[in-house]
Parts: sequence; C-alpha cells; structure tokens
Amino acid sequence: MAYIRTLPTGKYRVEIRRNQKTIQNKTFADRSHAEQWAADFEEKIDRILSIKPKKLKRLSPAKVEELGGIALFQKLGVEVSFMTFHSLANEYIGQWAGKDENMIRRAEFWLNVFGDKPIKSIKSSHIEKILNQYATGKVNGYGRDKPKSNNTLLRMKSVLSGIFIYAVEKKYLDKNPTQKVRIKAQQNQIERFLSDDERGRLLEACKRSSWDKMYLLILLAITTGMRKSELSNLRWSDIDFDRGLATLADTKNGSPRINPIPAFVLEEMKPIRQIGNGLIFFSPNNPDKPFDFRKQWNIVRKRANLENFRFHDLRHTAASYLVMAGATLHEAGQILGHKSEQTTKRYAHLSTDHKAALAERVMSKVFLG
Repeated sequence: MAYIRTLPTGKYRVEIRRNQKTIQNKTFADRSHAEQWAADFEEKIDRILSIKPKKLKRLSPAKVEELGGIALFQKLGVEVSFMTFHSLANEYIGQWAGKDENMIRRAEFWLNVFGDKPIKSIKSSHIEKILNQYATGKVNGYGRDKPKSNNTLLRMKSVLSGIFIYAVEKKYLDKNPTQKVRIKAQQNQIERFLSDDERGRLLEACKRSSWDKMYLLILLAITTGMRKSELSNLRWSDIDFDRGLATLADTKNGSPRINPIPAFVLEEMKPIRQIGNGLIFFSPNNPDKPFDFRKQWNIVRKRANLENFRFHDLRHTAASYLVMAGATLHEAGQILGHKSEQTTKRYAHLSTDHKAALAERVMSKVFLG
C-alpha cells in the first residue's frame, strides 16, 4: 500500500508499506511524479509476489535488478538465491572422475577469477577478456609473465566449458557461455626429444642422483613412453616380468592400457622387485603415496645440461624413437595409448625424415661405392 503525505516544505513524501512494515520511501517535488512512482513501485511488488517458487530459482541477476534488486526481494520476504561459480565448480570437481591431473589446476584458475560471481551473470565477453589477459601474462596472480599459446588457451577454455556443460545438464543454466568464445588452434609441432648425446648425459646424471630410483624412472619413461602420472602410480603388481608387460589401469584417457617394457629395463627392476601391490616409486614418508621427484628431476636435468626440456618430453622421446626405428604411426599410438590418431600424426615428419636418410645412405653406397 502506498501512502502520500505533504511535507511542511511543500514536497510530497511517498511511503510504500507491506504488512505494517515500510518497504521503501521517496520524496518528490510534485504530486503527479509521486503518484506515478508509487504506482510503478507497487506494480514491481505485485510482479515479484506473483512469481512461482520454481521460477524464482531460475531468475537471472539481471532480472532481479530489473524488478527492484535483491534488497527489495528480501524486504518482501521472497527468497531468491543464485548459484555462484564457486559452488558450481566445487560441485563439478566433486563428481569429476577424469584422469588429467592438470584439470584441477585449471579449474582453480577459474575459481580464482570468478569466485562468488553468480553463474548466470558470467557472459562470453567476460571469458574472452580473461583469456586475452591470460594470453599476455598473469591473471590475479595466476600464470607466468610470458605469452601463452592458443593451444594453452584452448585447454583453459575446455575446462571452463566442461564446468558449464555440467551446469546446463543440471539445469542451473540454459546455455554454455563458452560456446561463443572462439580460439584458433595452432599446429602442435613436437620437435623436442633427446638426441643420443643428450640421452647419455641424462642417464649418467641419473646414476649420480641422491634418489636411488632416478635412473630406473627415467629409463622407464624413455623406453615405454608412460606419462608422469602413470609412472608415479605404477605398482609391482602391474608388472608381468614373464611377458615384459605393464598393465596400466589408471590412465589419463580413462581406458586401461598394456604397455611393453624392454627386457633390459626389466633386468634393472629385478634387484629391487617386491611382492605385492606396493608402489614402485613410493614416498619414503608414506609408502602409500608416490614420491615427489621434482627436486631430483630438476637437479639431473641441470647436470645433464638439458635446455628447454620437460619431463613430458621423455614421452615425446619414446614416440620419436619408435617412429624413427620404423614403427608405423598406428603402432606407436597403440604403445603410447593415444586416443586419437591425430595426436600420433605429429610425429609423421620424423618417419619421413628417417626414411629419406635411410634411402640416401643405402642408395649412395650401392651406386657410389
């Protein structure tokens, strides 16, 4: 109910009351404006009170503002809440069963960016702005101060998209705001793998490591192409010494994989072989947890004088050696557990170069002596 009274100053004071409580009041210079404002405000109240409970849960922040703002809803005793990005992301992470250890790190980036922002207020333009900032350096303290490739941006966007797809499936949102964000993928050329000289220096440095399993770890990485997470979680019960195979049940792709292990590597493993299903590379502080070997890895990499070389490049090294030795791209992909043949095609140029060098060497010997 709206009450209008004339003040001693000659102005008009409008008071909107509901259930004996003042909801809003405002002062006007003339009565016609006061009456119009009162009519408009009471119409907003009627619209709010007519909203059904189910629709209240789907109101966007913009719509709430249009109807007078969250404060007016609260004064009328109408409960309306918005799912925040923080709540959505944590719910998504809680049910996520993937294997990519980088997903959590990327999800935490978006949590840091959007925090308690209502998910219905996050637009494509917001996401594009953040990705553009991230491409050139840090965002809210996340990332290194160096440019990011488009492929890095695509991976960041993919995690955010997964979170919003979950929101759509749960009917928290009508559409995924990342769909309109366009990032062009770049050709991912794999060029970094160990040369024969680098391999020798690295293995020699591993033999002098303070961690007695460093040499075995790197030898397995180079000869099998296993990922870091697969090696860290490798157990003695996974190894078939008779057949020279490792059964990887917990892979990044979510599919089990049988990974061959060369005989000479198995010989390196036999002296420390254990019975049971204990971790091969366990932490000395907790045998049920993998050993964090980042410090030891950085030391041996420095000793071996390897520049611009990551642990994951050991996997690229295994793939490169396989292809250059004559394995087909399909065979290399099967050993490495590539889900898509497109991934293995990145090594095709190595196969071509090696065959060209082989033909040159053989034919030159035949015709030129």
